[in-house]
Amino acid sequence: DCLEKGRDITDGGARYNFSGVQGIGIANLSDSLHALKGMVFDQQRLSFDELLSVLKANFATPEGEKVRARLINRFEKYGNDIDEVDNISAELLRHYCKEVEKYQNPRGGYFTPGSYTVSAHVPLGSVVGATPDGRFAGEQLADGGLSPMLGQDAQGPTAVLKSVSKLDNTLLSNGTLLNVKFTPATLEGEAGLRKLADFLRAFTQLKLQHIQFNVVNADTLREAQQRPQDYAGLVVRVAGYSAFFVELSKE
Repeated sequence: DCLEKGRDITDGGARYNFSGVQGIGIANLSDSLHALKGMVFDQQRLSFDELLSVLKANFATPEGEKVRARLINRFEKYGNDIDEVDNISAELLRHYCKEVEKYQNPRGGYFTPGSYTVSAHVPLGSVVGATPDGRFAGEQLADGGLSPMLGQDAQGPTAVLKSVSKLDNTLLSNGTLLNVKFTPATLEGEAGLRKLADFLRAFTQLKLQHIQFNVVNADTLREAQQRPQDYAGLVVRVAGYSAFFVELSKE
């Protein structure tokens, strides 16, 4: 097509002429809006300005830690198959996708919405202030794109799939990413194999687009940090690529 048109790919000569835009931190945003609604409007424990002051201080106020504990523990989080917060995620995703599709890229093609972080949730989180989901300023955002925030998926991996299924994945024409972590013991033996098969069947029945796994336990990772020379071959899935664990930064 470029030869026939006499135009380079960077000038819109190719048949497919689109640029991807990634929505990162959807879980943080939906968790934050849900907690803000509950804390400020429903329970009226703080005014909006009072909560904003606590966030600007990175929770370092006389009541900051109590506020943070309530934000984390008293309000439901995305990834647990809870409609109230999952529906916020779905609406945010819909708005983001429709907004991205309004604009043309510099080559005359179109922007297409996606949601995958690779590893960008770490550096992007470093420049984002404290958020109403209880996240400290500078901490990483939710990984993967459609994954729950780290440590907030308390109802198991199937609940995560069901939460993700409430988002219109077909709107994400540039792709999605869902990271799931299992311990080796969970998938051990014939029973473990059946669990994984059932999980993948649920994934396909819910018509989700993409998933990737890490099967490793926390003790192994901690040992690898302490004795990297003994774990030179330990490979983990990052997001879209695999890497030797001991070569990754601690962040």
